[in-house]
Amino acid sequence: MANNNLAIDLEARKDQDGKTFYIGKLKFPGKIECSQGVVFLIFVADQGEEQLQVALMDNKDKGK
Repeated sequence: MANNNLAIDLEARKDQDGKTFYIGKLKFPGKIECSQGVVFLIFVADQGEEQLQVALMDNKDKGK
């Protein structure tokens, strides 16, 4: 976990048109509580270091 976020490594793949897409797989003995919302952040700063982070939604942002 990074910054209390659930971090999921992403694997880059190419579709038939050569466009890049990412696949992330998650398996763990737990649950993700989504009743208050969650946020998905995708980091692609360095090739091979792509990562999806799942975090609880900040209640301040609830009305936006």
